[in-house]
Amino acid sequence: MITLGMEEEVQVVDAGGELVPHDFTEGLDEFASREGAMDREIHRCVIELKTRICHGVPDLVAALSTLRTQARRKAAAQGQQILIAGVHPTARWQQQAMHGGAAFPHYAALVDEYQDVARSAFSFGMHLHLGFAPGAPRMAIMNRLRHVLPEALALSASSPFFEGRDTGLHSWRHSLLDRYPRMGTPDVWAGEDDYTEHVQRLRRTGCIGPEQGLWQDLRLHHRYGTLEVRIMDTHPDLARIGLIATLLKWEAETLELELAQGRAGPPWPRACIDENKWRARRHAMQARWIDWDRDEEVATAQRFERWWSRIAPRALHAAERRFWERELAHALDEGSFADRLRQRVHADGGDWRSTLRWMVAQTSEDGCSGAHAEGWS
Repeated sequence: MITLGMEEEVQVVDAGGELVPHDFTEGLDEFASREGAMDREIHRCVIELKTRICHGVPDLVAALSTLRTQARRKAAAQGQQILIAGVHPTARWQQQAMHGGAAFPHYAALVDEYQDVARSAFSFGMHLHLGFAPGAPRMAIMNRLRHVLPEALALSASSPFFEGRDTGLHSWRHSLLDRYPRMGTPDVWAGEDDYTEHVQRLRRTGCIGPEQGLWQDLRLHHRYGTLEVRIMDTHPDLARIGLIATLLKWEAETLELELAQGRAGPPWPRACIDENKWRARRHAMQARWIDWDRDEEVATAQRFERWWSRIAPRALHAAERRFWERELAHALDEGSFADRLRQRVHADGGDWRSTLRWMVAQTSEDGCSGAHAEGWS
């Protein structure tokens, strides 16, 4: 069985929805949870949520929901709120306080090395960890899991605005992150030993710190041994997060089976995957995708239909399959959160205070109804 875990970067905002620095170290013990932990990030207006190890998507969603509630309580104790999106639509990075100095040497070292790249990488992502049984061909799975990274991004895309401007993209977050070195789509690796040796080589030559790994869209985690999918924007809707986690889990399970049966095709080159990543960033759920196994362009509905028909047999039972099939159909119909945010900005006539209050409300309404819960277990 593949285990799951998630890290989610949450924005701390004031009553008007504007980002504010917070002192996360104060009163932390009051908001502890068995479902995971809360931590700081390099910018002081961020709370990072880290779920415990979970044994299924319902478990993961429930843990994340609890941690979000705890984050709301912590923010409320300071007269603040939380907001969830890949980028804050109006904030300017030059006005944001950061952790650093002697109290935070890791963050100080990052700023010293990367300068304004680190200061301006003012974005919020969610990372899904996939844990495998001993002996699983993790690198062979990782090489092919790369193929669906752009689709995961499209489903999560939530960052169309930056500093009050419509960027024209659905995920501006990667325009900020991909300025770092050693980012983006990973290469194809012959095996885990080759990958690990490359990381060690980077450490020996001082390219990265002694405890660091790579920061790419997908990595073999240097401490946990999980495959960590890092490409997604944060998303306020837990049902959408559950769908993304389900698709990636079923993809990994399908790949493991195909590899065991000798049916896995060759990994796509990085350049091919980057073509689809651009389309996901630009158009999200309205993209036209390149199926590199056929060298043909396909619409979003056809791309997801092909993906679904291949991985859906991994459902534990018919009710689970039907439930996520409905959620996928809903996602194809609704589009991205970026689409909804654009519609809201238009409806508000450019009144950002109204739009930011709406965004906070989306975060506050992330509880799953009984209808959502049914069929997950």
